[in-house]
Amino acid sequence: MLNIPLRILFSGGLRLGESILKLEKMEYTFVKLGDDKYPIKFGFNALRKYSMKTGTTLNELNKLGADMNLNNALILIYCGIEDGYRAAKQECKLSVDDLADLMDGDFDAIGRCMEVLTQMMGGDSEKKPKPKKAKS
Repeated sequence: MLNIPLRILFSGGLRLGESILKLEKMEYTFVKLGDDKYPIKFGFNALRKYSMKTGTTLNELNKLGADMNLNNALILIYCGIEDGYRAAKQECKLSVDDLADLMDGDFDAIGRCMEVLTQMMGGDSEKKPKPKKAKS
């Protein structure tokens, strides 16, 4: 499950309730799907497109990844790849169906894409061990 607080997602002094929204300008990276690498970028534009395609509200983006169904996960990844192509100034000829086909047989592909999302949003993708309690 990926749960990114809004304070990590966006920037610019915008406040939504108690959350400060923060997003830094970022470049795209690449993710390997099938035999090829695809540009991917999870910025504000990718999240905007995801919101439009899924009807997700700004407040719901705070729970991005929690109880996400497969279709929404593929749409989120597609929006990131589509925006990666835009940032690379290339045409994206991929569809959500094409993306799903690329993931057939590669069960780690969704995880790799969500890892990129976590890194781009400033989240901590590594699980840190809990500190041990001192004995009294």
